[in-house]
Amino acid sequence: MSKTKIKVDYSKCTAPVDCKQCLGVCQPAVLILTFTDKDFYNPKDWKIFPAFPGLCIGCNLCVDKCPENAITVSLK
Repeated sequence: MSKTKIKVDYSKCTAPVDCKQCLGVCQPAVLILTFTDKDFYNPKDWKIFPAFPGLCIGCNLCVDKCPENAITVSLK
């Protein structure tokens, strides 16, 4: 059984609160926008996180839609 691995390069994904492109195209809602418990009001503390990689169908729409090329999806 293969396992999907989704990686977000946070050095490239620097403005997820403003962008959210990947969230809009992911039909199974694998990715979420969450904050890193430092400061809820600071946009720099928010991150795109692959919360449900097991639901990924491997369509790569999130990869294609990301303007910063910050997302990679691979099967392991």
